[in-house]
Amino acid sequence: MKLFSRHTYASLAIALAATLPTQASADKSQTWRVQSLWQSGTVTQLAFERWAKDVTQKTNGKIKVTPLPTGAIVGPNETFDAVARGILNGQHPATVYWSGKNPAFAVLGDLNAAYDDPKLAYEYFYEHGGLELLREAYKPYGLYPIGAVWWGAESLPTTRKVASPEDLAGLKIRLPQGMSSDLFASFKAVPINLPGSEVFSALDSGTIEATDWGTLSMNEELGFHDIAKFVIYPGIHSTPTGDVSIPLKVWDKLDPETQKILEQSVKDFGQDLAAKLQEADAAVAQKLEARGVQIIDWSAEDRKRFRTAAIAIWNKYGEKNDLSRRAVDGQVKFLRSKGLIE
Repeated sequence: MKLFSRHTYASLAIALAATLPTQASADKSQTWRVQSLWQSGTVTQLAFERWAKDVTQKTNGKIKVTPLPTGAIVGPNETFDAVARGILNGQHPATVYWSGKNPAFAVLGDLNAAYDDPKLAYEYFYEHGGLELLREAYKPYGLYPIGAVWWGAESLPTTRKVASPEDLAGLKIRLPQGMSSDLFASFKAVPINLPGSEVFSALDSGTIEATDWGTLSMNEELGFHDIAKFVIYPGIHSTPTGDVSIPLKVWDKLDPETQKILEQSVKDFGQDLAAKLQEADAAVAQKLEARGVQIIDWSAEDRKRFRTAAIAIWNKYGEKNDLSRRAVDGQVKFLRSKGLIE
């Protein structure tokens, strides 16, 4: 991944200064450059572009969003600093990207095994305090998450059948370092950290037998199921949180009506995004079965055992600071209220 120097950031800031909203224009129309984590032309980026149009329409042109795909201005892991520095007006990242800034972003960004349906995540964040905690995490950096979004539970392509938690033993699986690796290792799986560019060849050579990547349709788009003839679907381990965030000082200058419109627009965007991915996943599932790929749907009991075992991992991350602790405790309380853990 290309990193940008301070000189490069300064140059970009100067070049883009004319596009950023000024105090003089704050009460008039503003044009926001908002960069996503999605590649151009994908189902996810198209949903993001629909959100941008919705904002322009609902605010009667007061806020005009230019929806940029990943890498358009800075790298996907650099949008946080780019917004803080004024190079971008906003970002739509995977929240977990910022775990290095505060471990609470890991707990709120992807509490592994907590949710296997984005509707549950929506309920926790929007009705049980999750979004408020996310705003607290962003506040010291001068950023404000308008809302949180989800694209669905990620499936797990495997080259051998994994019908239950016990079958994870010895499984060589590509995982990012951190919570995911810790969780699967607790079931005696063998986490292997690889860049995304090496996943296909590693599956093909047998270096790995499974991979954490994306939803079923995302994985199929990358050709993983040309090799992996089994898949755990619906997923068991990851329903990542995304957000749409802008500078706090910009948010504070918006009138209450515009703020309300923006909050609802992000909530609608997330529901649109999840729905489109679920449609794509369902269609891909039928195609994969026709091609002989075996879909493994873990039982409710196995999912509950996997989720319950994850609590020890969550608690380890909850010990990192007070905000992480509250984020873990709030989600555990919510999941218990739903009967998903003891």
